Amino acid sequence: MKDLLKRIASGIKRRIDPTDKGRVKRLMNHPPAVKPDSIVFVSSADYTGNPKALFLYMIEHGYNEKYKITWLFEHKENMFDFGLPNVDTALIWNKHGERTPAAQKAIMSARYIFYSHNVNWARKYGEDQTFVNLWHGCGYKDNVKTDKKKIYYDYVIVTGHKYIEVFKEHLKDPDGNIVPLGYPRNEFFTSNRSSAAKELEELKAKASATKAVIWMPTYRKSVLSRLDSDTNMGDTGLPVLYEEKDLREFDEHCKKRGVLLVLKQHSLQSNYSVSLDPYSNIVFMDEQYLKDKDIELYELMGRTDALLTDYSSTAIDYILLDKPIGYTVDDFDEYQEARGWCLDNVKEYMAGHHIANMEELKQFIDDVSDGLDPHKEWRNRIRPELQTYEDGFSKRILDYFGI
Repeated sequence: MKDLLKRIASGIKRRIDPTDKGRVKRLMNHPPAVKPDSIVFVSSADYTGNPKALFLYMIEHGYNEKYKITWLFEHKENMFDFGLPNVDTALIWNKHGERTPAAQKAIMSARYIFYSHNVNWARKYGEDQTFVNLWHGCGYKDNVKTDKKKIYYDYVIVTGHKYIEVFKEHLKDPDGNIVPLGYPRNEFFTSNRSSAAKELEELKAKASATKAVIWMPTYRKSVLSRLDSDTNMGDTGLPVLYEEKDLREFDEHCKKRGVLLVLKQHSLQSNYSVSLDPYSNIVFMDEQYLKDKDIELYELMGRTDALLTDYSSTAIDYILLDKPIGYTVDDFDEYQEARGWCLDNVKEYMAGHHIANMEELKQFIDDVSDGLDPHKEWRNRIRPELQTYEDGFSKRILDYFGI
C-alpha cells in the first residue's frame, strides 16, 4: 500500500509539477496549435545579425500589424521591451539553465522561426511550421564539420549560387533547401539607424585622416577552443604585424598617408595580446565598443573606403559596395592545413590585394590614400557568383516564404 501511494503521489507531481521543467514537459506532451500569424526571431549574442536586420525591415514596413512577433533572448541582461505593437520578448533559459515555458510555447506555436546560428533545442512540432536559418556568413574558410542533426532547419539562406553545393556538403544534406536570397544585414550598408556615420567622421577628424579602412581579421585563437585555427601570429595575434614595433611602424605610415585604420576584433577572437590605445591612426573596436557607442557594424563598414581582411565572410558582403579589399595571406598555407577552404581555387575569389608582408600592407594603404582601385574589374567579374542579388534582401526573403 505504501509503495502504491508513493507511485500515485509521484504521478500527480509529474502532472502538476509547477517548475519550468515540468511546464515545458507538459507543453511538449500537449503541443499548442500553430498560429499562422506568429513569427519567432532568435540570434547569436541576442538581437544581432541577419535576424535583427530582417526584423527591423518588417517593423519599418508595418508587418507587425498583421503578424505577432516574438524575440527570444538567451541572456536576461540583454532583454529589453521593444515598446511596439504585437512584439513580445521571452527568455530562453531560466537561472537553472532550463528552458522556459514562454520560449518553448513561442517556438511550438510559431508559423515561422528565423534564426542565425542554431536552435538545436527546438524541433518542428507541426507540419505547417517553417524553420529558416538566415546563417551568419558565406566566406572562404571551411566550416567546422557538422550536419543537419546538429543544425536543424527547413531552409538555409546563402548569398549566392556559388554556395549552394558548398552548404549541402557542409551540412551533409544533398537534398537540402539552400536558397541564395542574400543577407538582410547587408541592407545596413546604406542605412542610417545608428551613430556609425557620426562616430567614423569624429574618429577621422581626430586622426587627421581623409580615408578610413576597416580591418576585420577572422579569429585565429578563439574563445571557443573547438574553433581554434591558431597559426601563430606572433606577439600581437594579428596577421602581418607580429610585434608591437610593427604596429607602431604601420600606425606612422597610416598617419603619413592620412588614413584611419579601424581594427574590429572578431566576436570569437580571444583578446589580442597588445594594447592599441597609444596609436594615433589605429582605433580598436570590439563588440562592447560598438554597443556602448550605438554603432551598427555594417553601417560603419558601409561608410569606410576599403576593407582589410583575410578569409572572413565580411569580404563576400563588402564586395557589394564595389570598394577595394585587401587580403592578408601571410598564413595562407598554415590556415589551409588547420582549417581548409570551402571554395576550390579559393584565391580566385579573393579579388583584391594579396598581402604577405609589411611592404605589401603599406602599398594597400597607399593605393587607398591615392584613390586607386586596381582590382575593380576582378571584383565585378566574380561578384555575380558570390552575390546573386545586390539589394532588396529582406523583402525577397519575406516574399519567398509568402509573408
